[in-house]
Amino acid sequence: MSRIDRNRIDAAREPVVELIATRFADLDMQGHINNGAAVTLLQEARTRFNGAIGLPRMTHSLRAMVASLRVEFARELYHPAPVEIATTILSVGRTSFVMGQALRQNGQSAVYAETVIVMADADGPTPLPEDVRRAYSEQANEAA
Repeated sequence: MSRIDRNRIDAAREPVVELIATRFADLDMQGHINNGAAVTLLQEARTRFNGAIGLPRMTHSLRAMVASLRVEFARELYHPAPVEIATTILSVGRTSFVMGQALRQNGQSAVYAETVIVMADADGPTPLPEDVRRAYSEQANEAA
């Protein structure tokens, strides 16, 4: 399996950056933020990203579903320091898009993630609505 292109995520133009507090409940027995809690922090940042880019509210009978989530851990995270998560769109397809994320703490990169999200209706994958495609395409940092 290939690794996440960390440089591509770090070099993204105008990513949406969110500062998110860590919680004592995120700690594991080793005293650092649990890997599962880190994934939850990434999810929170993806949700905030949609609001930050002004994504139109889903008025259609569609749902966005995580089809794939790849996460690479570069260093441990600790409480109580907050984390900074940069989120960008790496590519937009017909029925899906790929988000890239870099999670940093105290100025150091700690977690990288790529998430493939598929738009679906009751029958399965469906083309992205034009307003959604436009919103994500404007944020896309697609490889040249």
